[in-house]
Amino acid sequence: MQDDDPQNDAPIGEALMSTGEDRQQKLEKAANDLRVEMEEAAHRIRELVLAQPPSGLLGYLWAQYFLGVLKHQEKKGHDGPDKELIKQFQFVLEYVHAVWSCHGGKFADGQVDEVKAAQLLKECDELSSKAMFYAMASSQLSKASEFGEVSSTVEFQAKSAWTLIRGHRYQVLEDEFFRFVLTPHNEALKKAYGVDAQLIAEGIQAIADSIRGGYSDAVAKIRDRMEQSNALVEGENIALAAAIEKIKASDPNFAAEMDSVMRDLLYGGICNLSRHTKLPVKILEDLAYEPGAEKEFFADGNYCGTPYRTLPARVRPLVKLADGYYATDGQFVRDSAYRAIQRGIIGRLPDYREGWNKNQKTLIERAFPSVMFAQLQDAQLFEAAYFKDPTTGEWVETDLVGLIDDILFVVEAKAGVMAMHSPATNFDRHIRTIKELVLKAYRQCKRFLEYLASGDQMPIYRLNDGKYEEVTKLRLKNFRRVLPIGLTVEAFTPFSSMCKEIPEVAPILGIYPFISMSVDDLFVLNRFLPSTGELFHYLEVRQVVAGMPKAMMFDEIDHLGAYIARNRFDQDMEEQLKKADVVSWDSFSDVIDRHFEKDDWQTTPVPKQAYPSEVIELLEVLNRGRPKGWLAVDAYLRNFSSGARDNLARVLRDLKPSLEEHPARRILFGNEKPIQIWLSRDKARPGAAELLRHGEIACLAAKVASIPVLTIDCDASGIFQGARYSTVSTPPIIRRDYAELAAEAERQRSRFMSLNKKHKDRKSRKKRR
Repeated sequence: MQDDDPQNDAPIGEALMSTGEDRQQKLEKAANDLRVEMEEAAHRIRELVLAQPPSGLLGYLWAQYFLGVLKHQEKKGHDGPDKELIKQFQFVLEYVHAVWSCHGGKFADGQVDEVKAAQLLKECDELSSKAMFYAMASSQLSKASEFGEVSSTVEFQAKSAWTLIRGHRYQVLEDEFFRFVLTPHNEALKKAYGVDAQLIAEGIQAIADSIRGGYSDAVAKIRDRMEQSNALVEGENIALAAAIEKIKASDPNFAAEMDSVMRDLLYGGICNLSRHTKLPVKILEDLAYEPGAEKEFFADGNYCGTPYRTLPARVRPLVKLADGYYATDGQFVRDSAYRAIQRGIIGRLPDYREGWNKNQKTLIERAFPSVMFAQLQDAQLFEAAYFKDPTTGEWVETDLVGLIDDILFVVEAKAGVMAMHSPATNFDRHIRTIKELVLKAYRQCKRFLEYLASGDQMPIYRLNDGKYEEVTKLRLKNFRRVLPIGLTVEAFTPFSSMCKEIPEVAPILGIYPFISMSVDDLFVLNRFLPSTGELFHYLEVRQVVAGMPKAMMFDEIDHLGAYIARNRFDQDMEEQLKKADVVSWDSFSDVIDRHFEKDDWQTTPVPKQAYPSEVIELLEVLNRGRPKGWLAVDAYLRNFSSGARDNLARVLRDLKPSLEEHPARRILFGNEKPIQIWLSRDKARPGAAELLRHGEIACLAAKVASIPVLTIDCDASGIFQGARYSTVSTPPIIRRDYAELAAEAERQRSRFMSLNKKHKDRKSRKKRR
């Protein structure tokens, strides 16, 4: 396993801890020594891989991985992922792919040498660790750049992300993702490959399914055949060999099935796509390296064979061996197949280059409302919204402007290719590519919001037959929440934290942090946040974290997992930052991974935050009625801790039966930002004057400037039927009836404080537990 503590590598630890005049010299020497050591390790890894028969080595590695999974499950008592084990084997499998892609000679045959195979694992572990140490040392040598004081931090994050770029996510949404991103190219796909996006997506999903579940499927088939054989042995009192021969005679598929099972278990057959998918050979050719076709990775020069060159699996995820096309790991297919198919189509249909770019641009610009259709069903959407840039006077475009209740969201989509140049060999080009994806979207969101802020009501336009036609006017101050979002095709998750360190990526207008995510992420968010309220509350929390430069999380799925597990995890990170310079969270994606790892994930409810049934009913009636301002109330309720949710549920549960005797009931709930909630039957619905009066009294009782008032219409049995929402401000002291209102507020204050003291006591007891 890797150990990234510099104290465990004396030279680099000494160099990093040094402070004298010779610090620079020590760092230079440590970095250079590490580079040489990495190159030497890469050479040894290459020799160890080539010493083994390819299919035998692949079978050995996958067998060792699954044994490691079983040991982890036995030790931990659950089936959660062992991320260190995954990271270890992905690194090895990526190097196996690299060696085979670069080797043009004859491969070894015979049996696997397990001693050398174990040495291969050890060498890869050490190379991975040295790559991280190198990132630490070499980044300290960087001179101040456009990133100012954080230049070395940005460079370290770029280099470490590059070496750890592979994800270890669930592999069940390949079909959904590839069907979505390839469908706009259907005609070109049919012309180039003779198949459409649906068949390709199914084929890529089959790759994932074979590698993810093929090993356990093979074990299950052996178990079934053993049970069948043992049944014959016991039932007919014959020897096991005779039972097997009898099964062979009665089942012509038996021999072929067992041969296939043995290949899957022992010879990496689960990775053989020629056997496990229906993808046409032309597609497999475009996804694969012929052995020896990759010339650069092990070419002479600095970083030869190290992770600081571009590993071949990041360009083409497959490699052709004697008996078929192999993917050493399905993750490589998910990460690289889209761009490999793009290059393949354009190589076969050069005239389609412009068509690809145009169709891809349209796809990514419409992705947010397309994937999030259910959550945005009543949103106003303005695609390709035009306005005159106040700075230049030129007409400019924003990809998507959306309005839903009191929220404005602005989406800028970028379909550029991920960074393929190593930050060690070409840092400037590496950063420039990331800027193309992130900073351009940020700047365009910023340009639009600055335009809205430049006046009171600012018009936006659509372009129709060469003429700009006004479609609406927007007043920025009318929106409670503004969400600028940058969207890419592929996940660039390892780079998102790095981008937070770029000084330019500051909250827009000093208020609105910028959120970066990918189409890949949207499919997961769509499943786990199916309602409008859930999605926008998550985005609110996510935006707060996006505005915290020193709060690091690896990817969008870690953010989502933290939201499910901790709700307002931004507040937890903020508290930690009071005691630390940097806070880094990981492994929160486990809750997502565990769901998708289940065989019945499609029918099993996704993990969610826990809400009592009464609060769920409250959220559902808001979602159905959607009164003006409802998302503010929805977010208010979702912000509650579990203790506050339980307390609110208890109060609602107690009040409901009393509606038979008292047709209108109200409570003032919450501590720092309380809310007034009315429950009323039809004829007792409070009027505007009554809502205003009691709202003003609530403001004085809670000592707040304004208060949200939520009115719930109920039937005779207390079932919620509808909802209304308003905000009431505290009355001015010069009002004639102020003394009367204040006296009533004083009478109600003790009840208000008693109710919320119970909430505090419950919350503290939960913390102690």
